[in-house]
Amino acid sequence: MRKLLLLLIILSPIFSFSQKNTNPTYTITGKIIDATSKKPLEDATIIFKNIDSNLIKFGGITNQKGNFSIDVEKETYNVSVEFISYETKILNISEITRDLNVGIIEMELDSEILNEVEITGEKKALELKPNKIVYNVDKDISTAGSTAANALNNIPSVNVDPDGNVSVQGQGNVQVLINGKTSSLSKSEALKSLPAGSIENIEVITNPGAKYDASALSIINIKLKKGKDVGLNASLTTTGGHKDYYGGLITLNNKTEKLNFFVNASFNKSNPVKSASSENEYFNNNVTSSFLNENSKFNNKIDAIYGTVGSDFYLSKSTTLSASVNFQNITNKSNTLTASTIFDASKMPTTSNDRTHIGKLENDLFEFVVDFEHNFKKEGQKLTSNISYSKDTDDFTNNILNTDTTNFTNEAYTENNELQNTSFEVNFVNPIGTSSTYSVGYKGTFGEVPFKYSSDLEESTIDYFETVNAAFIEFENEGEKFYYGIGLRAEFMELKTDYLNLNTSQKNEFNEILPSVYLQYSINDLKSISLSYSKKLFTPTYHQLQPFEQKYSETSSYTGNPALDPIYIDALSLGYSYNGNKITFSSSLFFNKYNDYWENATYETGEQINGVNKIITTPVNVGKVDYYGIDITTNYKPTKIINFTGNINLYNLDQSGIYNTVNSADETITLDYNHADFSGAFSLLTQLKIPKVFDFQINAKHFLISKGAYSTRKAYTYASAAINKDLFNKEASISLTVDDIFKSLKTDRDRFNTNYFSKSVIENKYQTILLSFTYRFNQSLKDRKIDFEKKEMKPNY
Repeated sequence: MRKLLLLLIILSPIFSFSQKNTNPTYTITGKIIDATSKKPLEDATIIFKNIDSNLIKFGGITNQKGNFSIDVEKETYNVSVEFISYETKILNISEITRDLNVGIIEMELDSEILNEVEITGEKKALELKPNKIVYNVDKDISTAGSTAANALNNIPSVNVDPDGNVSVQGQGNVQVLINGKTSSLSKSEALKSLPAGSIENIEVITNPGAKYDASALSIINIKLKKGKDVGLNASLTTTGGHKDYYGGLITLNNKTEKLNFFVNASFNKSNPVKSASSENEYFNNNVTSSFLNENSKFNNKIDAIYGTVGSDFYLSKSTTLSASVNFQNITNKSNTLTASTIFDASKMPTTSNDRTHIGKLENDLFEFVVDFEHNFKKEGQKLTSNISYSKDTDDFTNNILNTDTTNFTNEAYTENNELQNTSFEVNFVNPIGTSSTYSVGYKGTFGEVPFKYSSDLEESTIDYFETVNAAFIEFENEGEKFYYGIGLRAEFMELKTDYLNLNTSQKNEFNEILPSVYLQYSINDLKSISLSYSKKLFTPTYHQLQPFEQKYSETSSYTGNPALDPIYIDALSLGYSYNGNKITFSSSLFFNKYNDYWENATYETGEQINGVNKIITTPVNVGKVDYYGIDITTNYKPTKIINFTGNINLYNLDQSGIYNTVNSADETITLDYNHADFSGAFSLLTQLKIPKVFDFQINAKHFLISKGAYSTRKAYTYASAAINKDLFNKEASISLTVDDIFKSLKTDRDRFNTNYFSKSVIENKYQTILLSFTYRFNQSLKDRKIDFEKKEMKPNY
């Protein structure tokens, strides 16, 4: 019906013109907004009907800012404004005799339609927009009772590995934001505990512009829930699962005209168990000298408490002040058993040992955030600012016991890290005319992390300080067909490390000016092409800098590199998108050039343990990398009950560089990283919705083989599935989720060099099976059913 209405609106002026009517024409302008939120309504319809025949004579729709401009002939009309789920509004401007600006028109939600909103189109689980993907967590039934890390794995082109590292389009260095801001809740351990039920949606932005941190090759913005309904409403979720998994989540919201109070709180207990096996062969002058076989079982018992408490204060219709507190406590008690057997060249066992590693992590996180937003009288002019303080404490306790104390060493050590971070940000947006906007902003981040390592043999204390002052300016212009945005970001960074036990200091300063450009051309209402470029700067994290040895086993360990330099990246992307009725298609060709690339170099230390050469892994700067490929995401909905979302990510990596070092045995180590690799991934999410019966979905992913200069990760495929049933007139729902259905999610890797060859497999010992029940109190159907999301042509630059 709406398409027919728009067709009549478009054709009416043509018919009128063909009749050679000489009546004068006048322009009617105005703006349409939501009466409650005061936000503009895009695609609202303005209709001019003949006062006698009630036939449509003229009409038009609003743009992204809610504005409209319609040319009509001199006459008397019935004029109305219509928009889905809103009450039709009659305008008192019947006789048109001159150009007229009708001002701002406020639209009220139609309560009768909202009660029957089930019959309208609903928001999709996945929305493809220029330069970004929006993932609506509530629409993915597999996220009930799960975590943010699980939810991220369901987004096309996004992957979270078993260690919690996030990648987009096969590349790391992803900045994860919480509500548009940096937060301690975005670290990998926190994402594994942050409940997916507390998330409204997740935005994935590729090649972001100058207003984002220089270290952000891609952005993942996790928006936590704030209730939208007026009055008191809440939801309660309880979850139980296989292998000692249970938990609960409560969301509470009370919204009035002046105040919006919200609470998200959860507790979950889990017992993930992993197994690992490795077979290692060592060589001396290309002749086998020994073998080492190891089998490990990682048993972790995790208790996690998470909460957010906050309020929005509506100081006026144009000013909002928000304050919130985030807190999290994670206790992880780990018990790792490793059985090791060393063989001589003829495969006769020479030494065996059972190693027990008992560890405990206590993490306490506190974060306080204040946000301010003021909308000026000038349309689109806005000032926002926020200040945050966080304290994130990690206490590690480790005890290592061996059955063979003659050849292996018992150890006990502790590590304490306490991050204190203060951040301040202010942004100002100002329109220029009707089609241009400029934005300016400043962000200051001031962090301190004291590290303390203590063992029977040594004690080290390091204070790490990071100060970042950044400013940006962006200019955007949006025409009828063409959009362009240009930006410039300046970052002034100072990193200081004090080695207190050595009475030495290290200081690094990085001052960079980083440009960005985004161009987009709309071929028509359905098709557009885009081109973007940005320069990025990646600085090392604490894990990469800390110099403490972390043992994987008696013969393998990791240590950071305090001298690690940043990576400089040139990122280029060419995109094409199509938004049809049944098919949505988004693709990009990308090329990223990395300078001073980071590589985890693994080499022999020169030390031997029972004839086995000990190896160590450390991050180093090695040469250059050209990373280029194609990413395609398609959404296809052939009928109302089934939907397919597929993704193809294929890339080629060309690396050049050589790393040289001298080990403790005074041996020169040379690692040649000149190589090329073709790899990629495929995913398919299938969603089946049978009204009044159940919802079902299955998500399958396949990863191609990946070859590095000194390692090969085998190809693998895994799938997860979920089924959901609404109960009690959709006030409640029950869902069953099975992750890794075929128990095929594993890391099968070969590592090799001239002196060794290693085969290892790491996998989950059990599947994750969760049963969740959710009950909603006074939560209206409109949040779950109405599709307020309209076509967005302007990219998120």
